[in-house]
Amino acid sequence: MSGQNSAGGTAGTSFPYVPRTGQIRIMHGVFDALTTGRHLIMESPTGSGKTASVLSAAVDNMGNRKILYLTRTNSQQRQVMRELRRIKQKRNVLGIAVQGRNNGCLLARQDDEMRSGTADELSAYCGYLKERTKSEHEGCRYYYGLLEADGNRLLKWLREEMPDAEQVAERCMAMQICPYEMSKSFLSDADVVTAPYIYFFDPFIRRRLLEWMGVQTGQLIIILDEAHNLPDYLRELESVRFGVRSAQGMRSEAEEYGDPEVISGVSIRDLSEIVEKAIRVMSGDYVLDEDGLVPPDEFEARLMEELGVNSRSFASIAAILSSQGDVVRDAKLKKGRLPRSYIRSLGDFIRYWTEAEPGHHVKLVNGGENPSLEVYCLDPAIAAAPLNDARTTIHMSGTLGSLQDYRTLLQLPEDSILLSTPSDFPAENRKMVYVDDVTTRHEVITRDAGMIAALADRIVDVCNRVQRNTIVFVPSYSLLDSMLALNLERRIEAQTLVERKEMKQAELMDCVERFKSVRGSVFFSVIGGRIGEGLDFPDESLEMVVIVGVPYSKPTAKQRALVNYYDILYGKGWEMAVKGPALRKLMQAAGRMIRSDTDRGIAVVLDKRLSHFAGTGAERVDDAAGAAADFFAGGNAAYRSRGRLF
Repeated sequence: MSGQNSAGGTAGTSFPYVPRTGQIRIMHGVFDALTTGRHLIMESPTGSGKTASVLSAAVDNMGNRKILYLTRTNSQQRQVMRELRRIKQKRNVLGIAVQGRNNGCLLARQDDEMRSGTADELSAYCGYLKERTKSEHEGCRYYYGLLEADGNRLLKWLREEMPDAEQVAERCMAMQICPYEMSKSFLSDADVVTAPYIYFFDPFIRRRLLEWMGVQTGQLIIILDEAHNLPDYLRELESVRFGVRSAQGMRSEAEEYGDPEVISGVSIRDLSEIVEKAIRVMSGDYVLDEDGLVPPDEFEARLMEELGVNSRSFASIAAILSSQGDVVRDAKLKKGRLPRSYIRSLGDFIRYWTEAEPGHHVKLVNGGENPSLEVYCLDPAIAAAPLNDARTTIHMSGTLGSLQDYRTLLQLPEDSILLSTPSDFPAENRKMVYVDDVTTRHEVITRDAGMIAALADRIVDVCNRVQRNTIVFVPSYSLLDSMLALNLERRIEAQTLVERKEMKQAELMDCVERFKSVRGSVFFSVIGGRIGEGLDFPDESLEMVVIVGVPYSKPTAKQRALVNYYDILYGKGWEMAVKGPALRKLMQAAGRMIRSDTDRGIAVVLDKRLSHFAGTGAERVDDAAGAAADFFAGGNAAYRSRGRLF
């Protein structure tokens, strides 16, 4: 490595802060992984400076490789760019943040249909507009603006300012140029590219990204932020749904673009009605609560019976649907519309449904307003396989749990480095307590009508007696709505803000800033959501977290299938599919408070089931509000001198 810090050993010369012990250990771990060509799986507490530590060590030891830093949220991307700007003061480096077209395209920002487009649909639409762009009045005016812009000047701005994706979008909007295409055009100049997970794990997008960067996977150092989210993300990426609304969309397409036969006597419109009927009947037969397991051949058996065909004829239907779907997509493009085809979607779905491997996938039917069939992937290693083409990947999280289980789950090499670093922050600055007279357990809430009222009373008591900036995390929007219906907002004496399910990101961020700016504010959010990860609440902007219930996943058919899958493979289905994820959500929420060695905070858990979790350090109390008040009243001298004594 190119240098040593004052603590001795090999650590990043570009690290922009005075390093703490844990940060030095992280940098050493990155150095070892990069110099030996191994993978690193790392857990380090929230607020420990993982981003700066990993980035600086990777930049110092990248050689002729490039760094691809993958994130789940836009807020994590902003943090990467902030740290890179600090690193740049010590080492010349260019970082570029990219987002998907639905965020990076200025046309998509103005069109709800485009924002909902898939990567494939948006790529095709963008390519069509670019082909037609000859002036600002034809094709895409923003792409035309980019063609007319001074590329050297734009690259100079990127090197000097190292803007995050939102800052790029603002500048490009002012210049009337496309931020997505602008960022993409300079990726070959970048040393570090930060992008959403999908840029690497979607095969189509990965091929394009590598082409833009001018590298092969083996020339990348891949960093995966908030890696505890990765297994679930990869399962969803490999899963496919087709619902009643899509079947209805098929009929609209058939009416507008032609209704050819898929077999003798059966048109696309006829097939859409047969598919919709099958989904609705299967939903009624198998759904319990939210979803239900479907016998492996049930869907195709129903369709073949209705259509009067054998399995060979049924297989040919998918190809016919795909072909007609492409006709629809082309026709929509020529009309300047997003090339979406529900007919094509059914063809793709039938192919995926019939080819899914039983040992790695499960077939489900979902209920609700839009009943759907789903092929759900149980094995995240399928989508994770390309990681093994990289010489080094770095997986980091504050709540990864068992590092061995994570390695096994993604089928990473046995010689991967496993690193867990303790917190550098004073233990007395943080505390977790719980009460054992309330719970959010589904069976109890369903049976005991007074339990929700009791939970609401506890929240009001804690917030009113301990007037600190507080986030209240609730397991679901439905439970949050039930408690708000009990006049919860009126009963709390402080400013109260609520994250609504339909909130757009800008509106949510405005609420966050209002929360931070008013002393003693209370913010209601859903655990595991946008507030629970990736956002910093330094100093007094967050001092107390109230976690309503242990965030176990609902006992759905999908969840039971995961438990069974892990039981078969590893003999610990409950721990890996239910208990582990619940603990990670809980600790992520609690970790929002402590981001530096001067931060103090207490987490109050309103659920007796916390007693099942060893290692949290939580203390059972009878009076949660009193325990929180005592915690703040017992602050150390430095804490009291800042006028923060309760």
